[in-house]
Amino acid sequence: MSDQAYIQIAENIDKGIQTAPKADGNISKAFIAYLKIIYTPEAAELVQHLEMNRSKTAQEVAEGSGQDVEKVREILYPLTQKGALIGSVEKYRLPVIPNLLNIHMFYPDIKSDDLEAAKLYQQFYIKEKYYKYYATSEKGTPMLRSIPVEHAIHPETKTFKSEEAHEYIQNLGTEDLALVPCPCRTRTEKLDIRECKDKFPVATCIFIGKAAELFMNLGLGKRVKKKQAIDYLDQMVELGLIPTAENFTSDPHGIMCLCCGCCCSNVRGRTRWDNPTAVLPSNFIPEASDDCILCGTCVDRCFLDALSLDEDAEKAVVDPDKCIGCGVCTITCPEEALKLKRFERTPPFETAIELYGTVARDNNRL
Repeated sequence: MSDQAYIQIAENIDKGIQTAPKADGNISKAFIAYLKIIYTPEAAELVQHLEMNRSKTAQEVAEGSGQDVEKVREILYPLTQKGALIGSVEKYRLPVIPNLLNIHMFYPDIKSDDLEAAKLYQQFYIKEKYYKYYATSEKGTPMLRSIPVEHAIHPETKTFKSEEAHEYIQNLGTEDLALVPCPCRTRTEKLDIRECKDKFPVATCIFIGKAAELFMNLGLGKRVKKKQAIDYLDQMVELGLIPTAENFTSDPHGIMCLCCGCCCSNVRGRTRWDNPTAVLPSNFIPEASDDCILCGTCVDRCFLDALSLDEDAEKAVVDPDKCIGCGVCTITCPEEALKLKRFERTPPFETAIELYGTVARDNNRL
């Protein structure tokens, strides 16, 4: 069959907030090939009638495709059971971009087509620079923000419940939390190119609310309580992973990531690629006291190359243009000489609607 159904799926995705992967202004051929892995030709004939921003009933899809409604249910419902669509036996829509692009990477074992999917991702995401439309909008509005943990922040520095990771988790309006394997490190692990293999575990993301419920229903998430999530967060920060959250402060939330600088789809915008606004910095910055002994531990832990040792000042100093205020540099300071201090920068959005509305406008989708 022709690629027309897959092209239509990609065009429907392109109408969403984050747009579809492109190359030279056209839908990426690598992305079309990626969609072919996810949807069989039979499924694609139906999926092409779905949208990202609203659900359609099985009856609507049947009417649009000319298929029998029972046949529609028979083909589409199993796709919801593996995350290729969002919905139920009666209503369906296309999954959000992060779920769609990582569908083969939320589990550790290598299944059929996983490696091919990962290679295609490398093509459209990295080589064709889709990361600019995933981690940020076309105008640079970041999708995620840095969110430091409490013990990285100087005790005299004022914080708000949405700015610090422990309080953020404690104040969530849901008890539904799940640890789900990090798709970014899972991908590089499967491709056998993970640079941080000897430094970090693959580890997990902390999914929240409806996102946690979705992944637990798919059999991909481990349910945890808030205290367990905080304990896990602290363990990963101790190792050196950066906590990031969605770039808005109000419930409902969907995810908290724990990022490295070599695999993360968002942080790599700053560490590897030409996307300097990827990940909004927190309103904190590290500051060393006179107890600093110039040991360099903090410099070694910084992914962003934001810290250096100043022999004249006899302490570690920070480049505020590079620093995202994650606080990972402070956690293992042997003298406890480095802590985050207040440093006002661009605040996160208040609500998801404000964030996604801005991104949609930036991408000319409104």
